[in-house]
Amino acid sequence: MPLYAYSAGRHHQYYHYRPDGFPSYQIFLIRSGEGLFRDLANGVEFALSAGQAFAIPPDLPHEYYPLSHEPWHVGFVGFNGTLASSALEQTRLLPSTPLEPDQFEACWDHIGEIWLDSHELGDQRLLDLSVKLYQLMLLLRNRKPHADDSSPLPAEEARNQTLQKALLLMNQHFTEPLLISNLASAVGYSSQHFQKLFRQQFHITPHQYLQNLRMERAVQLLQENGSLQIQEVARQAGMETNYFVRLFRSTYGHTPRAWRALNGSSRNELAHNLL
Repeated sequence: MPLYAYSAGRHHQYYHYRPDGFPSYQIFLIRSGEGLFRDLANGVEFALSAGQAFAIPPDLPHEYYPLSHEPWHVGFVGFNGTLASSALEQTRLLPSTPLEPDQFEACWDHIGEIWLDSHELGDQRLLDLSVKLYQLMLLLRNRKPHADDSSPLPAEEARNQTLQKALLLMNQHFTEPLLISNLASAVGYSSQHFQKLFRQQFHITPHQYLQNLRMERAVQLLQENGSLQIQEVARQAGMETNYFVRLFRSTYGHTPRAWRALNGSSRNELAHNLL
């Protein structure tokens, strides 16, 4: 088949490390927030922000993580097929370069449709998905005039190097007992100076940023596993159970158990693949 879907979804993204890459071509659409994508094979980094599209080939070692306290909302579709490489090259997304689609909302809607349709089986559904993938490629060929200026950004231009390292550590270890004083020491600052710099850059304290990460992770766990015990949700979010319940209620207006009852469990995405 010329194009066939492998994975699809639209999620808030956290730190991910893929030393062996991903087994399909991938297109990413950034809905909100900002993140850093690092090509581990070539040492190239890209800052990806709202309104941009980005693509990578299969099996490319990489990692990525948010660059601010705002949720990094990313839509993605993984696909293969005999036309996969040439179709991406025609959009000028390969070699990997961020661009700004002129019809971003239409592209975003297409990924949502692919995600929904991927839950239905049958030969006709596979053909429909192939058509939608091709339509997405056509939409991505229309770019905003200044999008061609996109280029790899060194880490120090995307964010202050020290604060970027701190964000990386927080995204990697937010499920662990992480002290702000230890984090400050790890990036070479006193606790007081680090917190001052962090607030100036992100308009939020490091402690609040960690809490946000943990709450977002808790919501993800509650949505994805309706049978997971609240104590286990708290543990996987890096918190003691009683404190977790109080913080969750303060943040979302309901206890975790009540929130899950109101919202239910989310649909599993195709093949359980994330970005």
